Amino acid sequence: MKIFLIRHAKTDWNDLGLWQGNTDVPLNEAGFEQAKKIAQKLSKQHVEAIYTSPLLRAKQTASVISEMLNVPLFIDERLRECEISLWNGLTMQETLERYYNEYTLWSTQPNAEIEGVESLQEVQDRFLRFVEEINKKAFESVAVVSHALILRTFICWVLKLPLTEHKNFKLDNASISLVETQSRSRLVYLNDTCHLD
Repeated sequence: MKIFLIRHAKTDWNDLGLWQGNTDVPLNEAGFEQAKKIAQKLSKQHVEAIYTSPLLRAKQTASVISEMLNVPLFIDERLRECEISLWNGLTMQETLERYYNEYTLWSTQPNAEIEGVESLQEVQDRFLRFVEEINKKAFESVAVVSHALILRTFICWVLKLPLTEHKNFKLDNASISLVETQSRSRLVYLNDTCHLD
């Protein structure tokens, strides 16, 4: 099965460099334009279903794609972003100033237990449960609209990288990455944004 991994399109918080986590931030005007371009890019890929995070920025991205491709849309709670309520709405610099110890622990220990922050291992585990379930369906090709951090944890799993390495590659807004899951899972391409040019 082909799984097209899509990071949601742009929001105002993305432009400001703020952590969003599970804050429900809508797409901005540029984001809706990006979503249309994702749909155009996927129009030749025979996508049979779209799965999305319940968060507004992902759901709006997925809805545009679903309508333009005329394929069914399913909302799945397991695709939501990592819970990071401790530093939601902050920049990275503000996070390090206020929560240096907590952020360092979370970044370096996949099973870190920090109040208000979901561990990287928990995030990866719920995405893997989702993939295991859709692998049992008879799809040849699906699109998954989710968030940068959770998608990077899955890509770490595909590439057999430690979770602490997830920051060593980036996923831009409205990017598409492709994973194939047959006898084994493999990354075909990463962070494609050519459709946005």
